[in-house]
Amino acid sequence: MINNRAICLRPIVRKTVIKGTLLLMILTPFLEITPSKIINYLIFVVIWYALLSAYIVWKRSYTYCIDDYAITIKGPYRERRIEKSQISDCFISQGFLARYFNCGSIYVIVKGRVVILRDIPAPDAYYNVVCEEHARGA
Repeated sequence: MINNRAICLRPIVRKTVIKGTLLLMILTPFLEITPSKIINYLIFVVIWYALLSAYIVWKRSYTYCIDDYAITIKGPYRERRIEKSQISDCFISQGFLARYFNCGSIYVIVKGRVVILRDIPAPDAYYNVVCEEHARGA
């Protein structure tokens, strides 16, 4: 059950589109693209972006809701609730593109396992909300 003061976030997908396009651009010079095979290349590009779109839909199907007592992760198949009192540690991971798009992942350590809040916007701001006790102690 999520209370009214919950903050709900969805992953940012712009970075995923850029990474997929960059990977396609890197792979393209290694393909044999001749006038007779241009149709095959165009089919490859369509399939590439169809698979990338499917991944983006799957990624956007996750919602992370943070309230005063817990983090609720709603996925396409299940919903998990992590009590903040169970969190033993957390940290932020941001690569170059994530910093550029102001997104990142928060890794939450709970009873020896890692739960990842992937590609959330402004991870520095939400880190303090997710990991309040640890942020104060650091």
